[in-house]
Amino acid sequence: MFLVRTPDRPRPAGVRLRLSFDRPSRRDLVVFGGYCLASAVYIAIGVAAFDFMLSFWVAVAYLVITAWLIPTLARRLR
Repeated sequence: MFLVRTPDRPRPAGVRLRLSFDRPSRRDLVVFGGYCLASAVYIAIGVAAFDFMLSFWVAVAYLVITAWLIPTLARRLR
């Protein structure tokens, strides 16, 4: 048998549809800046050595190094 219960009282529309515009924290901005710096370095290397930019596997390795390995090492050194 199924147990049927009465529904909860519906919340006002203002609570259900409220959008939250949270400002990013300082840490979020630092992380975003790191990603921007990594992409600028990748583009600069790609301008200097065009073959570097066209290689998919080099791009994957660069992304792993700059987005995962360097931040991990930096956290361990702190």
